[in-house]
Amino acid sequence: NKFQSTPTSWGFSESPLVHGDLVYATPGGKDAALVALNKMTGETVWTTKGFNEASAYCSPAIFKFGDKEVLVTMTAKSVVGIEPATGKVLWNHVHETEYDIHAVTPAVQGNILYYTGGYGSGGGALEVAADGSSVKPLWSDKNLDCQHHGVILLDGYIYGTGHKNSKLMCLELKTGKLKWSTDEVTQGDILFADGMLYVYEGPKKGIVHMVKPNPEKFEHVASFAIPEGKDKHWAFPAIANGKLYVRHAGNLYAYTIAAK
Repeated sequence: NKFQSTPTSWGFSESPLVHGDLVYATPGGKDAALVALNKMTGETVWTTKGFNEASAYCSPAIFKFGDKEVLVTMTAKSVVGIEPATGKVLWNHVHETEYDIHAVTPAVQGNILYYTGGYGSGGGALEVAADGSSVKPLWSDKNLDCQHHGVILLDGYIYGTGHKNSKLMCLELKTGKLKWSTDEVTQGDILFADGMLYVYEGPKKGIVHMVKPNPEKFEHVASFAIPEGKDKHWAFPAIANGKLYVRHAGNLYAYTIAAK
């Protein structure tokens, strides 16, 4: 193939990022772990020369530190920061998981970047330099080993569910301290809208939980079950225009969640 990509067990399932005139993706090829393409023509603009890690199902994001934009994603064994215009690797921090799966896009608040992986590997935080050009480890954590269900970073706290440690939990961003965890909500996708966390619990349960984000305690508000279908609950839900959309077993469900 064009970028000599390393095959992955579950295919290429990231969401490419369109930003300005470019499309960013992670083929995981030789000298092309990440690439940028012209969004109108598909022409290759740059590849990450000298950085060869395989793709890890992670969708890239662009964050701004000072006046400098940094393209951030996770590859097979690293969380990595790239100069968006040139493909220069600014920094990479090693983090390993079983099966080289890193499917959760890192989250940023201020100059702290949080990353996580499943299979008991946990995650950690990096302190990013004011100009985005370097990072240094801030803390590491084995509690929140999020496999591919995402996290919510809100007002200095991280909310998400673990994989082997299959609980909903809250971590303090500055320290990595576990504020609380609960068995009442297990592994699931997590969204935030209008002051509420929505956790779509799976893969076999199919229950949507509404949880008030509170770093001091777990506050369960309500829950309901997806009514039909026996397949696993893998599809990530979406929220738009006051409605929660859930796809499962060939059906699409829409729930009104806007406050009356």
